[in-house]
Amino acid sequence: MNTMQDQPSVVIGTMRCSGSFNGLMVLGRDADEGREFVEGAIAQGFTTFDTSPVYARGRAEEDLGAHLPRDASVWTKVGIDTTTPLPTLDYSLEGMAKSLQGSLKRLGRDHVEVAFVHNPEPRRVSDIDFAGFARHCSRTGQADLVGVSVLLPDVSLPQIAGRLPAGSVVMCEADQLDPQDTNVTRLLADYRLVVRSLFSGGSRLRAVPPERRAEAIAARSSEIHEIYRPEAVVIGPRTKEQLDDYEAGPAWLTSAARHSAPGRSHVTR
Repeated sequence: MNTMQDQPSVVIGTMRCSGSFNGLMVLGRDADEGREFVEGAIAQGFTTFDTSPVYARGRAEEDLGAHLPRDASVWTKVGIDTTTPLPTLDYSLEGMAKSLQGSLKRLGRDHVEVAFVHNPEPRRVSDIDFAGFARHCSRTGQADLVGVSVLLPDVSLPQIAGRLPAGSVVMCEADQLDPQDTNVTRLLADYRLVVRSLFSGGSRLRAVPPERRAEAIAARSSEIHEIYRPEAVVIGPRTKEQLDDYEAGPAWLTSAARHSAPGRSHVTR
Protein backbone atom coordinates (compact mmCIF):
# COMPACT_ATOMS: atom_id res chain seq x y z
CA MET A 1 0.00 0.00 0.00
CA ASN A 2 1.10 3.57 -0.59
CA THR A 3 2.53 5.78 2.11
CA MET A 4 1.12 9.23 2.81
CA GLN A 5 3.57 11.01 0.56
CA ASP A 6 3.08 8.67 -2.38
CA GLN A 7 0.76 9.47 -5.24
CA PRO A 8 -1.08 6.88 -7.32
CA SER A 9 -0.56 6.46 -11.00
CA VAL A 10 -3.49 7.40 -13.21
CA VAL A 11 -4.36 4.77 -15.79
CA ILE A 12 -6.59 5.29 -18.80
CA GLY A 13 -9.41 2.78 -19.04
CA THR A 14 -10.49 1.88 -22.58
CA MET A 15 -13.87 0.28 -21.96
CA ARG A 16 -15.78 2.84 -24.02
CA CYS A 17 -13.33 4.68 -26.26
CA SER A 18 -13.50 2.17 -29.15
CA GLY A 19 -17.21 1.46 -29.15
CA SER A 20 -19.54 -0.34 -26.76
CA PHE A 21 -20.04 -4.10 -26.77
CA ASN A 22 -23.51 -5.11 -25.55
CA GLY A 23 -22.83 -8.84 -25.55
CA LEU A 24 -24.09 -9.30 -29.09
CA MET A 25 -22.56 -6.55 -31.19
CA VAL A 26 -20.29 -3.51 -31.02
CA LEU A 27 -22.17 -0.21 -31.08
CA GLY A 28 -20.86 3.28 -31.74
CA ARG A 29 -17.64 2.09 -33.32
CA ASP A 30 -15.58 4.91 -34.87
CA ALA A 31 -11.96 4.04 -35.63
CA ASP A 32 -10.98 7.70 -36.03
CA GLU A 33 -12.41 8.58 -32.61
CA GLY A 34 -10.53 5.65 -31.11
CA ARG A 35 -7.28 6.89 -32.62
CA GLU A 36 -7.92 10.48 -31.48
CA PHE A 37 -8.65 9.29 -27.95
CA VAL A 38 -5.43 7.28 -27.66
CA GLU A 39 -3.32 10.03 -29.20
CA GLY A 40 -4.96 12.64 -26.95
CA ALA A 41 -4.22 10.62 -23.82
CA ILE A 42 -0.60 10.21 -24.86
CA ALA A 43 -0.35 13.95 -25.54
CA GLN A 44 -1.63 14.65 -22.02
CA GLY A 45 1.16 12.51 -20.56
CA PHE A 46 -0.69 9.30 -19.72
CA THR A 47 1.54 6.26 -20.11
CA THR A 48 -0.53 3.27 -18.92
CA PHE A 49 -3.72 1.92 -20.48
CA ASP A 50 -6.14 -0.64 -19.06
CA THR A 51 -8.03 -2.76 -21.57
CA SER A 52 -9.71 -6.13 -22.08
CA PRO A 53 -10.61 -8.43 -24.98
CA VAL A 54 -14.27 -7.84 -24.16
CA TYR A 55 -13.98 -4.06 -24.55
CA ALA A 56 -15.57 -3.41 -27.95
CA ARG A 57 -14.91 -7.12 -28.54
CA GLY A 58 -11.20 -6.68 -29.17
CA ARG A 59 -11.40 -3.32 -30.94
CA ALA A 60 -10.03 -1.49 -27.91
CA GLU A 61 -6.95 -3.71 -27.89
CA GLU A 62 -6.57 -3.29 -31.65
CA ASP A 63 -6.72 0.51 -31.33
CA LEU A 64 -4.04 0.45 -28.66
CA GLY A 65 -1.92 -1.84 -30.80
CA ALA A 66 -2.22 0.51 -33.74
CA HIS A 67 -1.62 3.83 -31.99
CA LEU A 68 0.31 3.35 -28.73
CA PRO A 69 4.05 4.06 -28.69
CA ARG A 70 6.19 1.09 -27.75
CA ASP A 71 7.22 2.58 -24.41
CA ALA A 72 3.61 2.86 -23.19
CA SER A 73 2.36 0.27 -20.72
CA VAL A 74 -0.71 -1.92 -21.14
CA TRP A 75 -2.85 -3.90 -18.72
CA THR A 76 -5.34 -6.44 -20.03
CA LYS A 77 -7.72 -9.10 -18.73
CA VAL A 78 -8.15 -12.84 -19.07
CA GLY A 79 -11.02 -15.20 -18.31
CA ILE A 80 -13.45 -14.31 -21.10
CA ASP A 81 -13.30 -16.13 -24.42
CA THR A 82 -14.42 -13.72 -27.15
CA THR A 83 -13.68 -16.11 -30.02
CA THR A 84 -17.00 -17.91 -29.48
CA PRO A 85 -20.24 -16.57 -31.04
CA LEU A 86 -21.20 -15.29 -27.61
CA PRO A 87 -18.42 -14.49 -25.11
CA THR A 88 -18.02 -17.24 -22.54
CA LEU A 89 -16.24 -17.36 -19.21
CA ASP A 90 -13.15 -19.55 -19.16
CA TYR A 91 -10.96 -19.36 -16.07
CA SER A 92 -9.07 -22.57 -16.76
CA LEU A 93 -5.30 -22.22 -16.92
CA GLU A 94 -5.38 -23.16 -20.60
CA GLY A 95 -8.19 -20.70 -21.26
CA MET A 96 -6.45 -17.82 -19.51
CA ALA A 97 -3.21 -18.51 -21.38
CA LYS A 98 -5.12 -18.59 -24.69
CA SER A 99 -6.91 -15.35 -23.82
CA LEU A 100 -3.64 -13.59 -23.03
CA GLN A 101 -2.07 -14.80 -26.26
CA GLY A 102 -5.01 -13.41 -28.23
CA SER A 103 -4.72 -10.06 -26.47
CA LEU A 104 -1.01 -9.84 -27.23
CA LYS A 105 -1.71 -10.48 -30.90
CA ARG A 106 -4.30 -7.69 -31.03
CA LEU A 107 -2.03 -5.36 -29.09
CA GLY A 108 0.96 -6.13 -31.30
CA ARG A 109 3.12 -6.77 -28.22
CA ASP A 110 5.01 -9.67 -26.78
CA HIS A 111 4.01 -8.86 -23.21
CA VAL A 112 1.82 -6.67 -21.00
CA GLU A 113 2.64 -5.12 -17.67
CA VAL A 114 -0.32 -6.67 -15.81
CA ALA A 115 -2.70 -9.50 -16.76
CA PHE A 116 -5.85 -9.43 -14.61
CA VAL A 117 -8.27 -12.29 -14.14
CA HIS A 118 -11.44 -10.47 -15.18
CA ASN A 119 -14.24 -10.18 -12.62
CA PRO A 120 -14.57 -13.85 -11.62
CA GLU A 121 -17.87 -14.72 -10.00
CA PRO A 122 -17.34 -15.24 -6.24
CA ARG A 123 -18.51 -18.86 -6.50
CA ARG A 124 -15.81 -19.57 -9.10
CA VAL A 125 -12.87 -17.87 -7.41
CA SER A 126 -11.81 -20.97 -5.50
CA ASP A 127 -11.42 -22.90 -8.78
CA ILE A 128 -8.96 -20.45 -10.36
CA ASP A 129 -5.29 -21.41 -10.40
CA PHE A 130 -3.87 -17.95 -9.78
CA ALA A 131 -0.44 -19.28 -8.84
CA GLY A 132 -0.31 -21.44 -11.96
CA PHE A 133 -1.21 -18.48 -14.14
CA ALA A 134 1.47 -16.39 -12.43
CA ARG A 135 4.02 -19.11 -13.18
CA HIS A 136 2.87 -19.24 -16.80
CA CYS A 137 3.30 -15.48 -17.19
CA SER A 138 6.71 -15.58 -15.55
CA ARG A 139 7.91 -18.50 -17.66
CA THR A 140 6.70 -17.03 -20.96
CA GLY A 141 7.49 -13.42 -20.08
CA GLN A 142 4.02 -12.44 -21.29
CA ALA A 143 3.12 -10.39 -18.19
CA ASP A 144 5.20 -8.68 -15.54
CA LEU A 145 2.50 -9.11 -12.89
CA VAL A 146 -0.78 -10.95 -12.49
CA GLY A 147 -3.81 -9.61 -10.74
CA VAL A 148 -7.55 -9.91 -10.37
CA SER A 149 -10.36 -7.45 -10.83
CA VAL A 150 -13.26 -8.07 -8.45
CA LEU A 151 -16.81 -6.75 -8.33
CA LEU A 152 -17.60 -7.74 -4.73
CA PRO A 153 -14.39 -7.47 -2.69
CA ASP A 154 -16.09 -8.36 0.60
CA VAL A 155 -17.18 -11.69 -0.92
CA SER A 156 -14.29 -12.45 -3.28
CA LEU A 157 -11.23 -11.31 -1.34
CA PRO A 158 -11.51 -13.86 1.49
CA GLN A 159 -11.44 -16.60 -1.18
CA ILE A 160 -8.65 -14.96 -3.17
CA ALA A 161 -6.37 -14.41 -0.19
CA GLY A 162 -3.74 -17.12 -0.04
CA ARG A 163 -4.43 -18.18 -3.63
CA LEU A 164 -3.34 -15.02 -5.41
CA PRO A 165 0.41 -14.52 -4.82
CA ALA A 166 1.23 -11.70 -2.40
CA GLY A 167 2.29 -8.54 -4.22
CA SER A 168 -0.16 -9.16 -7.05
CA VAL A 169 -2.53 -6.41 -8.15
CA VAL A 170 -6.16 -6.27 -7.00
CA MET A 171 -8.53 -3.96 -8.86
CA CYS A 172 -11.77 -2.93 -7.15
CA GLU A 173 -14.62 -0.62 -8.04
CA ALA A 174 -14.70 2.49 -5.87
CA ASP A 175 -18.36 2.06 -4.93
CA GLN A 176 -17.74 -1.50 -3.73
CA LEU A 177 -15.03 -0.53 -1.26
CA ASP A 178 -16.13 0.19 2.29
CA PRO A 179 -13.47 2.00 4.34
CA GLN A 180 -15.15 0.66 7.49
CA ASP A 181 -14.75 -2.97 6.41
CA THR A 182 -11.62 -3.86 8.34
CA ASN A 183 -11.52 -7.41 6.97
CA VAL A 184 -11.24 -6.20 3.38
CA THR A 185 -8.68 -3.59 4.41
CA ARG A 186 -6.62 -6.28 6.14
CA LEU A 187 -6.76 -8.61 3.14
CA LEU A 188 -5.78 -5.83 0.73
CA ALA A 189 -2.64 -5.12 2.75
CA ASP A 190 -0.86 -8.02 1.01
CA TYR A 191 -1.69 -6.74 -2.46
CA ARG A 192 -1.29 -3.70 -4.68
CA LEU A 193 -4.61 -1.86 -4.83
CA VAL A 194 -6.01 -0.29 -7.98
CA VAL A 195 -9.33 1.56 -7.81
CA ARG A 196 -11.57 1.87 -10.87
CA SER A 197 -15.02 3.28 -11.71
CA LEU A 198 -14.67 6.45 -9.68
CA PHE A 199 -17.99 7.66 -11.09
CA SER A 200 -20.08 4.47 -11.17
CA GLY A 201 -19.34 3.75 -14.79
CA GLY A 202 -19.92 7.38 -15.72
CA SER A 203 -23.53 7.60 -14.50
CA ARG A 204 -22.59 9.83 -11.58
CA LEU A 205 -20.61 12.18 -13.79
CA ARG A 206 -23.33 12.43 -16.44
CA ALA A 207 -25.66 13.88 -13.81
CA VAL A 208 -23.24 16.78 -13.21
CA PRO A 209 -23.60 19.88 -15.43
CA PRO A 210 -20.67 20.16 -17.89
CA GLU A 211 -19.40 23.37 -16.32
CA ARG A 212 -19.04 21.61 -12.94
CA ARG A 213 -17.53 18.33 -14.06
CA ALA A 214 -13.91 19.34 -13.56
CA GLU A 215 -14.77 20.33 -9.99
CA ALA A 216 -16.61 17.04 -9.40
CA ILE A 217 -13.67 15.05 -10.78
CA ALA A 218 -11.27 16.90 -8.50
CA ALA A 219 -13.39 16.23 -5.42
CA ARG A 220 -13.99 12.54 -6.15
CA SER A 221 -10.40 11.85 -7.12
CA SER A 222 -9.06 13.48 -3.97
CA GLU A 223 -11.54 11.53 -1.85
CA ILE A 224 -10.36 8.20 -3.30
CA HIS A 225 -6.74 9.20 -2.83
CA GLU A 226 -7.21 10.20 0.80
CA ILE A 227 -9.27 7.18 1.86
CA TYR A 228 -7.60 4.26 0.10
CA ARG A 229 -4.10 5.38 -0.94
CA PRO A 230 -4.20 3.14 -4.03
CA GLU A 231 -1.15 2.55 -6.17
CA ALA A 232 -3.23 3.50 -9.20
CA VAL A 233 -6.67 4.71 -10.21
CA VAL A 234 -8.31 3.86 -13.51
CA ILE A 235 -10.34 6.59 -15.16
CA GLY A 236 -12.70 5.80 -18.01
CA PRO A 237 -13.54 8.77 -20.22
CA ARG A 238 -15.22 7.83 -23.49
CA THR A 239 -14.13 10.71 -25.71
CA LYS A 240 -11.24 13.13 -26.05
CA GLU A 241 -13.54 15.87 -24.73
CA GLN A 242 -14.29 13.88 -21.59
CA LEU A 243 -10.59 13.20 -21.15
CA ASP A 244 -9.99 16.96 -21.15
CA ASP A 245 -12.18 17.25 -18.03
CA TYR A 246 -9.63 15.20 -16.10
CA GLU A 247 -6.82 17.51 -17.14
CA ALA A 248 -8.47 20.19 -15.01
CA GLY A 249 -8.51 17.87 -12.00
CA PRO A 250 -6.39 18.08 -8.85
CA ALA A 251 -2.63 18.37 -9.08
CA TRP A 252 -2.05 14.79 -7.92
CA LEU A 253 -4.28 13.48 -10.72
CA THR A 254 -2.59 15.29 -13.59
CA SER A 255 0.95 14.93 -12.30
CA ALA A 256 0.50 11.29 -11.33
CA ALA A 257 -0.33 10.45 -14.92
CA ARG A 258 3.39 10.38 -15.57
CA HIS A 259 4.26 8.22 -12.56
CA SER A 260 5.03 4.54 -12.89
CA ALA A 261 2.06 2.23 -12.62
CA PRO A 262 2.26 -1.32 -11.23
CA GLY A 263 4.03 -3.60 -13.65
CA ARG A 264 6.49 -1.16 -15.16
CA SER A 265 9.99 -2.53 -15.02
CA HIS A 266 11.41 0.36 -13.00
CA VAL A 267 8.80 0.25 -10.24
CA THR A 268 10.34 -0.48 -6.86
CA ARG A 269 8.59 -1.90 -3.84
